[in-house]
Amino acid sequence: MASNIARVIMRSRLLMWLIFFAYFAIFLAVDTVSHLAGGVILVVGVVVLGAIFIRVRPTSRRGSISTHCEKCEASLPSVAGFPKATCTACGHRQSWARSRP
Repeated sequence: MASNIARVIMRSRLLMWLIFFAYFAIFLAVDTVSHLAGGVILVVGVVVLGAIFIRVRPTSRRGSISTHCEKCEASLPSVAGFPKATCTACGHRQSWARSRP
């Protein structure tokens, strides 16, 4: 049985594909009647897609992940290619690290 998060993700993916196919069908229908109107629909769609992308892109408002400790500048050990959140030299927890639950 799928979790609630998986259901929401699948629902949003299906909605995204439905919107894309509806837009594409409208574009094809308008483009067959008038190439100029089809071009306008295409440009408007690209602009709306860009605006949505800019609006919903993830922002962390934090600095980038560093491989050196913010306090003592020691190199952070890495696990699977990512630096650990806590420095082994001084015990400082980095500002970019998520808080523990």
